[in-house]
Amino acid sequence: MDRQSLIEFSYISRAKDPFSKLQLVQLFDKAFNFNTANRITGVLFYENRYFAQILEGTREDISHLWKQIQNDSRHVIIRELDFREIDERAFPSWGMRFFGADRIAKYTPNLKQHLNGLPENDSKLLTLMRSVAALDKT
Repeated sequence: MDRQSLIEFSYISRAKDPFSKLQLVQLFDKAFNFNTANRITGVLFYENRYFAQILEGTREDISHLWKQIQNDSRHVIIRELDFREIDERAFPSWGMRFFGADRIAKYTPNLKQHLNGLPENDSKLLTLMRSVAALDKT
């Protein structure tokens, strides 16, 4: 695979401590700015100390970001969900879209029951996470 190939990478993690609204805003702001500067797109979900994220970009850029995420001491559990080559971005205009409890309830109400870190829920979780890409087309 070419280092410049476009990839989709997804993971789930559990925060060591719950994030406050201010911490989530700060995290989103930092992620959005970093992603925009590095041509990374995607979506981030947070509910009940669990994060789930889809990132799109080059293999090199995503690998660099994944190392940073893995070294982030705010996570107690972190696990890759999927890594695949893609022909085009599902979230081309989203430097980072954030879905917290209110947006999850509105757009992907079933996601909450699958956002629990259990590997047997990975497939359904990914399907639900990818489903919000349709919002980018509207």
